[in-house]
Amino acid sequence: MNIIKAAAGLAAVAAALTFAPFANAQSSDGFQLDKTEYAPGDYITISYDVSARCEGKAYSNGFINWYSSDFLVGGPKTYVAEANASFVPGSYTAELTCKGEKVTRAFTVAAPRDKFTLDKTEVEAGGDISVMKTKQSDCGEVATSPGFTAPIKLEHESVNLRIGNGKVVDQAGTYQAEMTCGGKQVQVEFVVTAKAPAQAVADKPKAAAKSAKSPIVKPKGAPQTGGGATA
Repeated sequence: MNIIKAAAGLAAVAAALTFAPFANAQSSDGFQLDKTEYAPGDYITISYDVSARCEGKAYSNGFINWYSSDFLVGGPKTYVAEANASFVPGSYTAELTCKGEKVTRAFTVAAPRDKFTLDKTEVEAGGDISVMKTKQSDCGEVATSPGFTAPIKLEHESVNLRIGNGKVVDQAGTYQAEMTCGGKQVQVEFVVTAKAPAQAVADKPKAAAKSAKSPIVKPKGAPQTGGGATA
């Protein structure tokens, strides 16, 4: 009886060891994307743990060329592949077969947002400068810079622009204009150049003094007048 119980116990242990890897694999979440939002054309990194038992390539109509690269070893028990996000903004789903079933992950390709620009990159000291952004921009309404005499508020509008005007400082140098865009500080560089030296007005030349009357020179060999003749 004891021998039978021992044999049964060993069989149970063997069964547990046999099915343990499968049980661990079931706890896997399949594959992962490195982010949930991408800019158009961004790299997308796709990875899965070896226990997920995924196979083939990841697929999505949100990938350029629709399929990821082949999965390669990317670390201990990890496989990694890459794809490029579509250039068309929208919501997409990536698919990969893991443990014989299709697993999906949602992601978004966000539309690019304009930032802001300056009307010129070089300005003479004390000169005028304008800050512009499109109405689609996620930047705020005020631009600041140590190179501005005061913060510039974008308060004028055209068809698709908001514009602010200001002046630059008198000190020549390289400066950064800054605005808050999408919660982040975005900077645009510009240069303040030294003022050109003022040109002195040249005095008008004085009229040349009238020259003295030239003396009359008597030519040599002219006949003499007066005096007596020699003997």
